[in-house]
Amino acid sequence: MQSTRVGWALRYNGCMRIVIVTIGTRGDVQPYVALAQGLMRAGHAVAICTHPTFRDFVAAHGVEFAPLAGDIRALLASDAGRRLLAQHNPLAAIRQLQAIAAPLLCQVMADIIAATAGADLILGSTLGYLNAVTAAQVHAAPLVLAGLQPFTPTAAFPSPLLAPPRRPWPGVRLYNRLTHHASFRALQLVSAQLANRCRRTLTGRAPLRYTDVFGDLIAQRRPVIYGVSEHLLPRPTDYGDQIKFTGFWFLERAPGWQPPPVLAEFLAAGAPPVYIGFGSMSDREPAQAAQIAIAALQRSGRRGILATGWQGLHAGELPPNLLPIDDAPHDWLFPQMAAVVHHGGVGTAAAALRAGVPQIAIPFSADQPLWAEQLYRRGVGTRPLPRRRLDAPRLAAAITEAVRDPALRARARCVAAAVRQEDGVGNAVSLVNSGLDR
Repeated sequence: MQSTRVGWALRYNGCMRIVIVTIGTRGDVQPYVALAQGLMRAGHAVAICTHPTFRDFVAAHGVEFAPLAGDIRALLASDAGRRLLAQHNPLAAIRQLQAIAAPLLCQVMADIIAATAGADLILGSTLGYLNAVTAAQVHAAPLVLAGLQPFTPTAAFPSPLLAPPRRPWPGVRLYNRLTHHASFRALQLVSAQLANRCRRTLTGRAPLRYTDVFGDLIAQRRPVIYGVSEHLLPRPTDYGDQIKFTGFWFLERAPGWQPPPVLAEFLAAGAPPVYIGFGSMSDREPAQAAQIAIAALQRSGRRGILATGWQGLHAGELPPNLLPIDDAPHDWLFPQMAAVVHHGGVGTAAAALRAGVPQIAIPFSADQPLWAEQLYRRGVGTRPLPRRRLDAPRLAAAITEAVRDPALRARARCVAAAVRQEDGVGNAVSLVNSGLDR
């Protein structure tokens, strides 16, 4: 898809109407709030088009909200959503995702078209980009992938839909590249018919072809911004100049935020605890996950904080050395932890990297195995523990390693110092202001 506008920063004298389209969970929204704030400080008018679940969150940070159909939390918490998160076959996972999203697709397309009317620039998360192609054409507005996951084909690692191989083998680079193309084809195969039917109903336009959606990504003809740090994922050498890694997009906590007294008292009462939380992942057996976490902490002799979240750990009665919390800003909490156990989401991984604490990743699905493996390869995390293999002895051993291994802790502090030097939001704003075409 070739945009009809190039060099927009020059055409609009540095002040634009920018709409960010993002689809997903809290981790798929929070970094874009940080990016929106940076763009607004640069003088742009910015709106975030996402699910009503996040209306108050977006508005509380001073960013305009535009509604997008769907409640991802409810979808993932459903039986179908739990089956999706437990699915290890990428094609089957894509089919299940499409079946869940199908009833909403036409409304999603209509909402994005409405939200982007009058936009000078559309920035899309990975799923946002794929669903905003029609809107960009309707409004003759440039559409740029501003992703949190590497979606550009490369030989350096496989598609984020597939777990990366643990060690190199002959032909692995070709395999890696082919997985990206196979993922694109699978996405097109599963979604094209329904998406094009909605497109014709809403706009009367001809069907989108495979190259209309994925051609520019494959050929690297258009700019792409990734809110990722090279200290976690080294930039592939086969990425051209159009592909930019800016560093992470961190959202700072609200000024004056104070922890609940029970949390502050717990932290002050003993040694730094271990944080365990799975973010927005809906575990198929949450009670079992909670019991594994409790038993592992008891085995390792560590105090712990269990983040319950909206579909996290619900542990019932806890021993006094464990504290359940609903939520706390990661930039405040993580520096006080001995280690962070999480689901492998890039947002949580980034926050723990900046805090300089060792990590234990328990990937569930999608891009989480990629980030879990990168943490291990960078020497800031233990070897990943896939959710389906999780048990108390394995988790206890990983906790003990993370807390006691001096090399792992030293490397985590070293990487943290480098990550703190990056200005991911500032770098992304500079790219937008430059027109992304230089």
